[in-house]
Amino acid sequence: MRFTGLTADADLVGRRVLVRWGWELGAGEALSAIPRVTLRRKLRDFEFPPVPARGADPFAAYADAAFPPVGAGLSQLDLGTTLTASGRTTRIAESAIVAVGGAPQEMLRRVTTTQFDVHDAPVARNVEVVDYGGDVNGLTPGLSYYYELDGTGVAPGPTALMTRAIARAGEAHAMGRALYGLLPEVHRRHDTAARPADAGGEGIPEAAARSGQLRRFIDVFGAGLDALRSGADGLRDLHDVDNVDARLLVPLSRWIGWDLSRNAGIPLQRHEIKYAAALYRITGTIPGCKLWVKRLAGWDPDIHEFAANVFFSNDLGNPDDPADHGSRTVDTGDAALLAARGTAADRIHYSYDTGHGPHDWYALDVVGIYVTPLATDTAADVAGKRARILANVGLFLPFNMRAVVIERVASATDTHTEALALQTAADTG
Repeated sequence: MRFTGLTADADLVGRRVLVRWGWELGAGEALSAIPRVTLRRKLRDFEFPPVPARGADPFAAYADAAFPPVGAGLSQLDLGTTLTASGRTTRIAESAIVAVGGAPQEMLRRVTTTQFDVHDAPVARNVEVVDYGGDVNGLTPGLSYYYELDGTGVAPGPTALMTRAIARAGEAHAMGRALYGLLPEVHRRHDTAARPADAGGEGIPEAAARSGQLRRFIDVFGAGLDALRSGADGLRDLHDVDNVDARLLVPLSRWIGWDLSRNAGIPLQRHEIKYAAALYRITGTIPGCKLWVKRLAGWDPDIHEFAANVFFSNDLGNPDDPADHGSRTVDTGDAALLAARGTAADRIHYSYDTGHGPHDWYALDVVGIYVTPLATDTAADVAGKRARILANVGLFLPFNMRAVVIERVASATDTHTEALALQTAADTG
């Protein structure tokens, strides 16, 4: 059995969203083998909280095991059977109906399409849910809804995207009624041939026995114009980073020259775009370097400017800064000074390093990025993240600066002190 994926689109009828998914059955598999699923819905992103152990799930839009919802009746409408050379296809619509003002109204619909081969064995099943948002008044128009289908058995990873979809609900602008009102009165006066109600279609807008033939014909075009206007109205919200469809975040980031983190969650992507300008302003500073390294590799770095470690002759130092001793030899009696050698806190002066390799640090144009790999990082992860940082140095350092990445890797050590406390060394194992 193969899950064919989840899709969602705005319905032509405003304030509704069509959500579809399907299954392809293998030889000998029965329809009863199809797993029961739950469709969840929320705004802004796919960060769904865990399903509560008790009580109703506030994000549940539909569930196989709970259809129709509590308090709603069930109305069933047979949409017929189609015969082809490869078999037959049946379609059944089931609606959850509630009473509003004494009249039945639909609040949720499920359309099940089942395909059988020439031997009458099931081949595929597709499900279409018309989501009203749990209310006969429908979803809020102009908002993007994020759907996730649970229970499909799709393993986490890239294929998990098959269980997610986004759709923006449109508005019911009543364009059909407006068009109908523009017709000459004589046509509307004689448009009285209402269609007979379909058995089981009570409360379903498309199956209701109202209006004449001409009005129903005009409504076909009115629904399309409603959808067209809803799409045009949505253009004014394209710059609303907090609520815009997540599929548009990448184009928005490109407008401001921002390389969006594709693997990050939607909330983090929105945050990056909103505060990209602020990060641009601190490019080249130590806080800016830390933020960029965190973004590129997920590490919390220490930043050290090696210009402070370059030895200059005839440097008298800064009398107002006790740490700036100018040109002098190393105070070998300062244990803290010696212990900080090679770290981001190193204050010793060294001769100028004229090389440009990864181990040539002590120069005026070198910035050191001290990082501690995560416990879950493998050797390949560390090498890949290091390469990514160095490849993107131009994003957070001036063009005339060079960066070196220094990994602080924990290891078993045997520290000992040599004669007269002149040197401290660490034997690594």
